[in-house]
Amino acid sequence: MIKNTPLILALAFIFFTTAHAEQGSQSHESIAEAVKDYVEQNINLSGEYEVSLTPLDSRLNLPQCAEPLEVFTTTDLIKAGRTTIGVRCNAEKKWSIFTSVIIKTYQMVVVLSQPIQRGEIITRQHLAIEKREVSKLRENFVTQMEQVENKQVTRQLNTATILSLRNIAEPKLIKRGDKVVISTTKPDFSIRMSGVAMMDGTKGQLISVKNQNSGRIINATVIEPGLVAVKY
Repeated sequence: MIKNTPLILALAFIFFTTAHAEQGSQSHESIAEAVKDYVEQNINLSGEYEVSLTPLDSRLNLPQCAEPLEVFTTTDLIKAGRTTIGVRCNAEKKWSIFTSVIIKTYQMVVVLSQPIQRGEIITRQHLAIEKREVSKLRENFVTQMEQVENKQVTRQLNTATILSLRNIAEPKLIKRGDKVVISTTKPDFSIRMSGVAMMDGTKGQLISVKNQNSGRIINATVIEPGLVAVKY
């Protein structure tokens, strides 16, 4: 019996290493690939996007799954930003983990090519189109120059700023105290009178205007600088 001990130990070692090799460990790379495939099949985003996974803990050792991995989410919607995606094994040795995924989206947007001061009117020379990450931006960022050209900025903005409609306003064509022409048009005649604006106004806005001839305060629509219209 003693002479056979080395043989018994050798056989035991072979059995142990073979069983261990058959069981194996689920590679972190296979989990990452399963998650990426799931995201690509279920994502609903316009434009370019980039998917990155937070690496799993290197100490995590999961049994090799004998069945295809099942990937799932707690919500049906996969959107830009950070989201949690689960992966589980439904084989005899079940396990389940959650991974953290960051989805960045990129889009061509309008940016400032030079700084601009509060109240200044935006011209084409202020603008440029660049591809930027928009994952963390609100929906009202600008994608077409025409959306902001000849508009007024409501605060100081620096070079390379992505323009948002929140920072843009229609320019004030008339300011309080400005002398204006009040135009009244009817099918058979038109009248023009002198007036004074009682408030600031943008194009199409209804403002209060004082008729200098009668002294009456009337409401008139801003047409252009120095001109308002009254409809009857």
